[in-house]
Amino acid sequence: MAGMVCANYLASLGRSVVVLEQNHHTGGNMSGFRRKGYTFDGGDQSFESLGLVFPILRELGILEQQEWTKVRYRFTSPDFDFFLDDFQSVEEALRRAFPRETGFGPLFAEAKQVSRFISEHCDPWGFPLLEHPTPARILRFLKWLPRLRRWLTYRYRLEACSVIQDPALRQWFSQIGYYHMPYLFFGGFWHLWMKDYWYPVGGMQALHDRLAGRFTQAGGSLRCNTTVSRIAVEGGRAAGVVTSEGEEVRGGRVVYAGDYRRLVGGLLDESLFRPSFVAKIRSARLTESLVNVYLGLNRPVEQLEPLLQAHHAFYFPNYEVIFPDRDSDRDVHRRMWVTVNFFGKENPGFAPPGKSTLVLQTYSSYDWQNHWNNGGGSFERTPEYRRFKDEVGGHLVEVAENLLPGLRSWIDYFEVGTPLSIERFSLNTGGSTGGWCYEDTVSPVYRLPWLNLFRTPMRGLTATGHYALWPGGVISAALSGKIVANLVTGRWPLARLGAG
Repeated sequence: MAGMVCANYLASLGRSVVVLEQNHHTGGNMSGFRRKGYTFDGGDQSFESLGLVFPILRELGILEQQEWTKVRYRFTSPDFDFFLDDFQSVEEALRRAFPRETGFGPLFAEAKQVSRFISEHCDPWGFPLLEHPTPARILRFLKWLPRLRRWLTYRYRLEACSVIQDPALRQWFSQIGYYHMPYLFFGGFWHLWMKDYWYPVGGMQALHDRLAGRFTQAGGSLRCNTTVSRIAVEGGRAAGVVTSEGEEVRGGRVVYAGDYRRLVGGLLDESLFRPSFVAKIRSARLTESLVNVYLGLNRPVEQLEPLLQAHHAFYFPNYEVIFPDRDSDRDVHRRMWVTVNFFGKENPGFAPPGKSTLVLQTYSSYDWQNHWNNGGGSFERTPEYRRFKDEVGGHLVEVAENLLPGLRSWIDYFEVGTPLSIERFSLNTGGSTGGWCYEDTVSPVYRLPWLNLFRTPMRGLTATGHYALWPGGVISAALSGKIVANLVTGRWPLARLGAG
């Protein structure tokens, strides 16, 4: 997302741009694929705009070309079953499920303040403070700064969730989401789940194909199946890149839109960076990876829709939030939440007639069980790896049957994508899905000025993507692509196309 947004802006600003993409098509963690008549989204199943992504797509002339589905969320467990449509219905459902719990009111009162802050300063279609920073808007924003300072820490999230008396529920509220997300994200996600998650009709890959098509129409050159192995340096300046095939592609500027850990000591000599920075990059925790189960079902979408009633249906078998690591037990995914992603109703072409698709997801770990019984991350997969990943896929199907009884008997196509698969197709270390860990005390980006790593020690080399702008995700990827394109061309970072 970051690379193609950046490339589109640069091409529109009159620059000659070559994009080198290691996969067979663009998209990264947002790419999709088709197997035996079924269409799947490989990683991200929807995304939020937060007043930033949609305006960028509008500037590029893509937003109106694309049809969008407003996504609906559902949370279920042995105790509750509710839709994330509004705060009132969520609170009422939780109070019915836990009548003795007194903390829901105070907990959601604070979350509603985060929602108010987001609503006051942006909607999915625009971010007035950034687009037109009038004195009145700036003053309204400044009034929120004391709260924002608290909200931007995980420590405050623990404090805010301490109002929940039940220990298991308190742990659930304190931990759901990425590992140690700050309170702003915890409160903000309730708002976004209700009001601002979207899916491009036709699939994630259809959106990225539009971005790639616009880029080439603007005169850009896109080369897929081309892996960059190092940055070419000449006279102390980035002079281009060298591919894994030994080809040198020269250019006056290089923009790197990948994993920052790969850049430091991989594509560039680590001696260019401060030793303390190298140590931080090497040791910094990354956001979690996922295990994905791609299902083609011999059941029509009309049968699934009344059972799921939402695009994202989460099932929580318990309130223990688990982040698997290398030492987690073999059955760990059996005890974890599973989300059932269903977009067949709006996308009947995703499956052959009378059939449908689902994607099951939960968190996982790259080096778990000795790299999934593969003995490491090597692309040469062992028979043990293939059997093991199918076993884990079966565990997720088992959990999902709490929402879809009999699911395993409906399966016509079954494939499992592990963190090793994500790393292979995206080149994100460990299959990370959101860049650096979101915790304020851990991220190597959070404490640096302006929360970004756009500039590198190498002249002529700039980084973009969600490793280079905190926090990671689709929003920061898209926004960083625009910002870096403007910086490279000497413009105001948030300047719009057509503006000076």
